[in-house]
Amino acid sequence: MQTRILITIIALTFFLTGCMTTSRTGIPAPTPTPAPRREDVLVTNIGGPTAIVFTPDGRLLITTQGGQLRVYQNGNLLATPALDLSSRVCSNSERGLLGVAVDPDFTNNNFIYLYYTFNKSST
Repeated sequence: MQTRILITIIALTFFLTGCMTTSRTGIPAPTPTPAPRREDVLVTNIGGPTAIVFTPDGRLLITTQGGQLRVYQNGNLLATPALDLSSRVCSNSERGLLGVAVDPDFTNNNFIYLYYTFNKSST
């Protein structure tokens, strides 16, 4: 089953409705800020996505329940997974490759942390 990966874009748009009005005290009245506009954009279709995270250089990392780490870069999902742990991951029920985090010092060490359910029978 394919699931759509959506990125929610919050667009803040400020509308100026002319000159600021002045209150009786001579202090300009605050201009009301409009509510942010929310827009969902389809990025890619991928089976069983469980987590997403951005790297500092703009790549989107996507984990799948079955044990793959996929990379979305420059507007395309790379054909080959960056990492395939499917032989080591127990992915039945609510288990699998469930999380991904980028190290705060990623630009220097390139560390990525994965959270998954280890399959004991794979050893």
